[in-house]
Amino acid sequence: MIEARVSAVITAYNCEAYIADAIQSVLNQSRAVDEIVVVDDGSTDGTRRVVADFYDQGIKFIQQQNRGAGAARNRGIRETSAEYIAFLDADDIWLEDKTRLQLEYLTTHPNAALVSGYARWWNVISDKVYIRGESLRGMQFLRRELLVRNVLGNPSMVMVRRSALESAGLFSESIRWGQDWELWQRLVQHYEAGMVPEPVTIYRWHQDNLSQVRKWERILSYWHVSRVAILSSKPVWLRPLLFARSWSNFTYRRAMYAIQFGFPRWRHLWYALAALLVYPFEMTREKLSAVVRAMTGDEMYRNTKQAIRSRFQVGGPE
Repeated sequence: MIEARVSAVITAYNCEAYIADAIQSVLNQSRAVDEIVVVDDGSTDGTRRVVADFYDQGIKFIQQQNRGAGAARNRGIRETSAEYIAFLDADDIWLEDKTRLQLEYLTTHPNAALVSGYARWWNVISDKVYIRGESLRGMQFLRRELLVRNVLGNPSMVMVRRSALESAGLFSESIRWGQDWELWQRLVQHYEAGMVPEPVTIYRWHQDNLSQVRKWERILSYWHVSRVAILSSKPVWLRPLLFARSWSNFTYRRAMYAIQFGFPRWRHLWYALAALLVYPFEMTREKLSAVVRAMTGDEMYRNTKQAIRSRFQVGGPE
């Protein structure tokens, strides 16, 4: 029996401060990958210089003009040959058993096109870490939830079967934000997908993340991905409910971004109220908090919240 092969595709854009850790995390896998390709999507910093330090460990480096994350991943897919492909954004890190766990899943589930896992979200600024991920309750649940939210996570969390990509197509290069989510939607239309119920990736949140800049544009692109998928979903009678859930979710995010961007309070209140009223059955507490925050003002909300916490905080021994 021929042993399965795994390709690692690392995509980078101005990540000289992070890419060495990313590459090292791939090299440190308990089940080694069979080839590693780094695609530099038009970086203007020292990314290439950092990657050069790893050339003697079999790293293949490709540099292209800036065309976006989807195009960079597609280039990496075309430059590799293994049946299984695992992606890594250059500012993320794989945990050492990612390849082993996900390869085991795909080789024992031949109908699965991809497998994801949980992620440790690390806020580099505050140095706080929390786990993000959820169990999948069957394919019917997954196919429906993927219309509203990306429950499979970002590419750094996923391993994909090449044959499934050849059938469903690669990442859409016309979608700037959410092209991974759109691809997962296409894959699960014809294949199954799975989840390793433990962390496989560290997502490093920092102020220079591509996903953290141009936030307003990003949220509109995500809403577009969800809307297009819902419009083609069946049964037709379920679409209004899915639209309500999706629109409420993204409008809540708009409310939170309105605070961050310093928009007028009335605009924050409008988004918060709309999110709550359109679909109050999910994230109810968060949406109510957004309404209260808009009505009282951000500073008063924070001060009151801190005062309540201080009042009920359990003191240590004197």
